[in-house]
Amino acid sequence: MRSELATPHGRCVILDATEQELPLVGIEQAIGERLGPLRRRELAIGRAALREALGQHIEIPADDRGAPILPAGWVGSISHKGTRAAALVAPAGSGFIGVDLEKASPPRVAIARRILTERERASDREVTLFFAIKEAIYKAVDPIVRRYVGFREVELEIGAGTCQVRVVDVERLPVVIEAWWEERDGMWLATARANPR
Repeated sequence: MRSELATPHGRCVILDATEQELPLVGIEQAIGERLGPLRRRELAIGRAALREALGQHIEIPADDRGAPILPAGWVGSISHKGTRAAALVAPAGSGFIGVDLEKASPPRVAIARRILTERERASDREVTLFFAIKEAIYKAVDPIVRRYVGFREVELEIGAGTCQVRVVDVERLPVVIEAWWEERDGMWLATARANPR
């Protein structure tokens, strides 16, 4: 399965490689050799989705924090979930972007206390939506702050396909963030864009 869509934060390609073995290109092969079979498959499908989103058959190395390194002029992000991967790309210059893909169902373990702030409210199923959006935000923010960003450092107000993001402590996290989401094929797809404040 392959789907492509335009999001407010860039072009997104989603691949499902249930039956398919995808190749690693160039330096990706060396990265893949250090991984177990599951992580190697995730690496391959994520890089394949990113190549399709870029429209370029190139190797995509990782930086020191594990994020993909794209060709000059591009920003991007990858997410893996099972046999699926989502890749988001956009021209550089309008901010850093992030993507996440999660099952649109209640989490298998209780995570609400780790994910939600005191003001955020969510049903069991919506907890994974909050998780997906905050993961996309983390990926967009990381190139700016280059540190671990906790789930409770931002607060979300979620509407139908909309999301307002409030940074809890702007001195600690000096960024402006926007986020978007949709439910697609039983999955939450979330994207985000971040710029320095």
